[in-house]
Amino acid sequence: MQEMLKALLIQHQQNEKWSTASLYSSVLKCLNRFTNEQALPYSGITKEWLKAFESSLRASGCKWNTVSTYLRIIRTALNRAIEYGDANYQPYLFNKVYMGVKADKCNVLDPCEMRELIRISMEGSDLLTPTELMMLQRFVLLFYLRGMPFVDFAFIKKTELKDMLLTYRRRKTGSYIVVEIEKPAARLLHKLRCMDSDSPYLFPIIHHPDGSEEAFIEYQNAIRCFNKHLSAISSKLGLSQKLSSYTARHTWATMAFYCEISPGIISQALGHSSIKITETYLKPFQLKVIHQANRQVIDYILSKHLL
Repeated sequence: MQEMLKALLIQHQQNEKWSTASLYSSVLKCLNRFTNEQALPYSGITKEWLKAFESSLRASGCKWNTVSTYLRIIRTALNRAIEYGDANYQPYLFNKVYMGVKADKCNVLDPCEMRELIRISMEGSDLLTPTELMMLQRFVLLFYLRGMPFVDFAFIKKTELKDMLLTYRRRKTGSYIVVEIEKPAARLLHKLRCMDSDSPYLFPIIHHPDGSEEAFIEYQNAIRCFNKHLSAISSKLGLSQKLSSYTARHTWATMAFYCEISPGIISQALGHSSIKITETYLKPFQLKVIHQANRQVIDYILSKHLL
């Protein structure tokens, strides 16, 4: 099994899929630790072995979503071995271990807290350092941009912003996303945008060429730094929830639900559904509704006229 995982890891590295390669590397480390560095034959992967590996991951502190991701990688490697004729197919092999995705229901701010963060992002606070204020402004801008994932935010290009429309593809799913920049978002975007004319990136986070391993390492360092500062901001401001890079995304989705926006529109706004480029031209009404959904969420949060 280890050799197949290594082969797939190298394949993802060659395809410049550094995030996926990093996951495979983590699975290899966990697997070698669990097997005491002994090679695991495909025949040794049984329902009992998988359950024991699952328990080991949980005991080491892995969250359920991480466990699910690691087990799905094991399944992918095993399926590849079956395709090559190196392993035998076993029906229902993974039906006793967790392979789903658990939603983080606690990682959501209430409307009052979100309004306060928006106010502080514009007015500042004696409690925050200049760097923390800048990180908070990034967090609020992620919210304004329909809960944009930090990875998309970090790698977005200047050329993808035109006439107050941000047009890009999600790095995780490839979904085609178009975000209309509302006035509150435009103010923060102006504050945070990269001023280096030689940089292709809209924000000064990544400095190496997109697709390079150096850029991926730079992104990893950036998101760790972002989450570290968000955690400090949470403590200093006495928030009910610990902020993270995904809190803005979860909060936007929740506020959209409170605004009675349909789940289908929310899903598309977040890029969960695959939206082809042709659909953007054939169904302009659908795109207009998504823009209206973002405006409705922002108006709801700013109902106290704090800005």
